[in-house]
Amino acid sequence: MVLLHSADGMAWQSPPKGTSLKTLSEAEEQGFILIRGEFQKRQFCLTKLGSDYVERDKRRLEAQALNRYRRLSAN
Repeated sequence: MVLLHSADGMAWQSPPKGTSLKTLSEAEEQGFILIRGEFQKRQFCLTKLGSDYVERDKRRLEAQALNRYRRLSAN
């Protein structure tokens, strides 16, 4: 989820430009973020679950990149 990867730690922050309310609401419903404020002043922060998800996903993406590199190097 791009929203989660855009987060700068677990502090309160503005969502990336163009993030829809639907995206924020879905992430909140899944327990990944908390939301506060309304309209232009809306902010979000990662929950522990969201932070753990981002860390696992980063490791997964790094492993995929390493595997791609190994396959290309083997040829």
